[in-house]
Amino acid sequence: MYLFEYQAKALMREWGIPVLEGAVATSEQRALDAARELGEGPWAVKAQTHAGGRAKGRVAGKEDLSGIEFNDTVLEVGRTAASMLGSRLVTPQTMRKGETINAVYIEPEIKSSVQLFVAILIDGECGHPVCLASVSGGSQVERDVFDDPKSLVRVNLGARDKIDAAPGLEIASQLGLRATVKDGFAQLIQQLHALFMACDLSLIEINPLAIRDNDSLVALDARLAVDDNALFRQPRLAALASRMEVSKAEGLAAKHGFNFIQLDGDIGTFSSGAGLAMATLDVISHLGGRPANFLDVPPVLEVSRVKEAFLLVLSDPKLRCLLVNVFGAGIMRCDTIADGLLLAHLEEPVTVPLVMRLAGTNAPLAVSRLERSGLSIQFVSDLASGAAAAVDRGAAPAPLTTPESITGRLTRWLFGSRAGPGL
Repeated sequence: MYLFEYQAKALMREWGIPVLEGAVATSEQRALDAARELGEGPWAVKAQTHAGGRAKGRVAGKEDLSGIEFNDTVLEVGRTAASMLGSRLVTPQTMRKGETINAVYIEPEIKSSVQLFVAILIDGECGHPVCLASVSGGSQVERDVFDDPKSLVRVNLGARDKIDAAPGLEIASQLGLRATVKDGFAQLIQQLHALFMACDLSLIEINPLAIRDNDSLVALDARLAVDDNALFRQPRLAALASRMEVSKAEGLAAKHGFNFIQLDGDIGTFSSGAGLAMATLDVISHLGGRPANFLDVPPVLEVSRVKEAFLLVLSDPKLRCLLVNVFGAGIMRCDTIADGLLLAHLEEPVTVPLVMRLAGTNAPLAVSRLERSGLSIQFVSDLASGAAAAVDRGAAPAPLTTPESITGRLTRWLFGSRAGPGL
């Protein structure tokens, strides 16, 4: 679950992490009042969305307006807020339609000569928190790290609930920070780690972290994510609302107990198991196709839930083809998938071509039933051939943009995905 910037900064402030005083506004009048309350300008007016890249983004229909604007007068703050609120912000990390701006965050504009990138996340290989840091903070951090990989410092923080100053001092030394800043930086890393562990976070990303002329540190931006599986331990954070805008389709999926995310493409996907579902998206994208959705049906015995999943994915009017990639194992059987599809077809006739890879428990039985159904189905033996067939039936290829944090993209690149999208 992602937090908005204003929520993240309020939480960080509680833990003694230095952030600027700010105010959230959901109307033009509140924005005007907030600017006056914060004192003399200039001010930064920031669209509150979960996707990053706001400074590079543009408000739909207002190409001269980005997701982060700097204003010198109170009236300008009000006009900027009015233009942002209710509009959609499109950034390099959103889908094409962007995200709706329901609130803006206003804080003083701070300039500093040194800006860092600092993040804490879980290392997928060892399961421990790891700190990533770079002296190339700001919007160019990805390009700078790509050009100079050694500029990204990586230090494992270990499995302990608390850390001492040593990891922070090591990071500061590798970054080449001046001596008068090192102790404060090490203390900040300790505070971030304590917050990370106590609140069951999966990500802390500060970009930029400013070093001011008096050697003080201040987080100018903040991106926090709470581990969804730990929300039962964090009721206060769970109450901070949604991780993103939830569509009617996503709400329906949650009601029936499967995971669905709408994407921009025209090739529908249906899989059982999140790993298999993500692999299906990867292969389609690798071949130049455009996935229309992420759909993961957990292992179930109820044919009715499978039917609802098929009805949902097939309701997309943009769909040109549906790729079903299922490996039956445990309580999930391939004939359950087949029966769910047939029930969905009885309720809403399937009109798009289907490509199906069914393997595992009762796969021959499932194929036999579907072959007698009269549906337009191409059966394949593996994911690669299935994805190729689906892409051939889909519309003209186009790149797919999906939200992802700067930390996520840097980590993928750092740990071996430098060649671009692949299997």
